Amino acid sequence: MVSAGTGRKWFATLLCVGMVAAGNLVIGTSAHAEVKVTESTKYYSVNGRTGLELGKAMLVGGGKTIRLRHAIAATATKFNVTDPELVVENGRCKIRKLRVNLGLTYYYPKWSGRSKASPSVREAWDVFYQELVKHEKTHGKIAIEYANRLEKELLRTSGTVLARCADFTAVASFRVRSLANELKRKQADFDRREGLSSSRISKLQVQLIKTR
Repeated sequence: MVSAGTGRKWFATLLCVGMVAAGNLVIGTSAHAEVKVTESTKYYSVNGRTGLELGKAMLVGGGKTIRLRHAIAATATKFNVTDPELVVENGRCKIRKLRVNLGLTYYYPKWSGRSKASPSVREAWDVFYQELVKHEKTHGKIAIEYANRLEKELLRTSGTVLARCADFTAVASFRVRSLANELKRKQADFDRREGLSSSRISKLQVQLIKTR
């Protein structure tokens, strides 16, 4: 997420679908999983002839669309796990197959009054916007990295057959929560680095605002 100030916030929604019941256990040895990523982009309109006007428009438009204070761009993530199948292997309950789904939605400003601005403002906007997209795509890459880790963590999770695999869900939930917290920290750390006045995106944002 990119904001107009140095403060950064990032939120992720992790939805883990319940595993199949112990009564649906089958015998199997091979494990298979996949990660499916879907991406979409949404825009909010901004208008202005100067960099300062564009900066103000992004604050207003971003605040209404993204609903995070000072946010002008963001990456929304949604995880869910589908088609899980438990098997019994060497006296342990394990997952034979599942699918980790990751939905990424990018939010960006869209400048509708470009033709009325000076060439210098248009150039400053283009350079800043390119870096803005790069920033949000990095958030997406971080989320994809953790979707793959989630897949691996769930595949190595096991439970006790004698307990009818009742401990499987508890172990899986713990690992999912741990990964979600780690993901949140990594995204926030990235935002903090990008929020420094010395970062490229911060410098380009300041340059845009100063351009007339």
